[in-house]
Amino acid sequence: MIPIIKATILECTRDRKNLMFMVFFPLFLIALLGSVLTAIFSQGNDNPLTEETYIYYVLEDSGKAKEILDIFINNLEKEKEIKLIFKKIEDLETGKTKVQVNKDILLHFKGDTINVYSNDEDLIKSSYIYGILSGLSNRLNSTMEVYKINPIKASEIINREDKDYIEEEKVKVSESPSAMNYYGVAEIGLMIFYFINYPLATIKHQRKYSLKNRISLSGISTFKYYLSLFIAFFLFSFSCVTITYLLSKFILNINYGSNPIIFLLAVMPFLIIVNGIGIIIPAIFKEEEISGSIISNIIIPALTFLGGGYVALGDDIGGMFNIITNISPLRWFNKSLFRYIYSGDFSILRLWLIIGVVFLIAFILVISIIGRRSDKIYEKYPSIN
Repeated sequence: MIPIIKATILECTRDRKNLMFMVFFPLFLIALLGSVLTAIFSQGNDNPLTEETYIYYVLEDSGKAKEILDIFINNLEKEKEIKLIFKKIEDLETGKTKVQVNKDILLHFKGDTINVYSNDEDLIKSSYIYGILSGLSNRLNSTMEVYKINPIKASEIINREDKDYIEEEKVKVSESPSAMNYYGVAEIGLMIFYFINYPLATIKHQRKYSLKNRISLSGISTFKYYLSLFIAFFLFSFSCVTITYLLSKFILNINYGSNPIIFLLAVMPFLIIVNGIGIIIPAIFKEEEISGSIISNIIIPALTFLGGGYVALGDDIGGMFNIITNISPLRWFNKSLFRYIYSGDFSILRLWLIIGVVFLIAFILVISIIGRRSDKIYEKYPSIN
């Protein structure tokens, strides 16, 4: 397997023009779109909550929880920078309806947990609201611990002006995604799609010159052959994306968050899906011209648009179109990174990584089935090993 991996990576790097295009063209797109669309992004970034935002809450337990909630609601409503209006409702289903229809926020206090229901209008508002609610949740949890330690002094401690005993992290509107930062993520994701052409072209070339048949006669199973190609293309594409990521981070000053590893983690499921599809399609369908044309001219542009590669799409655009956009790996890639960068929320990233693992397992199962069927053809040929 190692010789196949080395030979495949070497073959990919020999095409210098295509290699330079895959590494540097995203930088050009980031600079171009980021500069041209700066005005559009800046219109709503001065304050993402210029309109009144309702936060409904259902409080099933009484006593200390309500007392703590009232204190924090009073503190938040005093803030002049934001327009949050808290309203108590009795029915949880009514609150869910308001979230679904009016895109409001619902907090459900039950026992020691706070369930948050949201149907966000756009990425900026989504990140801003999440940060506020995350801070509220952390403060509530901290305060509950204060009550457990000293319930008599708890109210006095909470209302003190000096709150150094609770570490707070404020949400900065200036850290909302600008056009440059948005396309710094989206355009790298766009170019990841085009790495699918490498396995398509390689398998077509090897099939045309019977290289795959020669490899099979050497004793390498079809499963190991496709798995070796997958590993090679994954390593090659991951290296290219890493170079583009580092150049955009240090040259264009793109905000990818404080942890540089997170971006590379989000890249992995994307590359697994792209390279996996690039191998499975020609392995199943023999008409490479047709399958390659459909992928390059129809599937990739469609998934790129649905993922927000051309036009920025909101975090939750609602309706059937929102369900359709979730088909695009670029959509998951963008959402997982933006949630982490601007909200510190890893929930979508964890789900995205799970999707990548599931696809990897499915890919291995598919190529194992293809391999068993293909190897039967070569059973009559003796191995030279």
